[in-house]
Amino acid sequence: MNTQTTLPGAQQAAPGAQQAAPGARAATRPDAAAIEAWLVDYLADRLGRDRSEIRRTERFERMGVDSLAVVSMTGELEEWLGRKVEPTLAYDHPTVQDLAAALAG
Repeated sequence: MNTQTTLPGAQQAAPGAQQAAPGARAATRPDAAAIEAWLVDYLADRLGRDRSEIRRTERFERMGVDSLAVVSMTGELEEWLGRKVEPTLAYDHPTVQDLAAALAG
């Protein structure tokens, strides 16, 4: 069981990635690597898993992310990014990697 209590976004991002503190808005438009890191932190925290267990190419539903979790995740992404993120985007881009690329693009 994951005993980590760090909130999403508090982990170190990949080299070169820019990440905001939890609940804070990103100061600049984050790149795909920063968004991936945020999503991995968020999912690890919400699913009670270690960051290393979150596969960037695994579909959200295979991870156990249901529709309520998608709405919550996209709502928090909206706050962090400072722009509207429709929950349907996670269904159109159903992996961490795909969603991050879509949001960064």
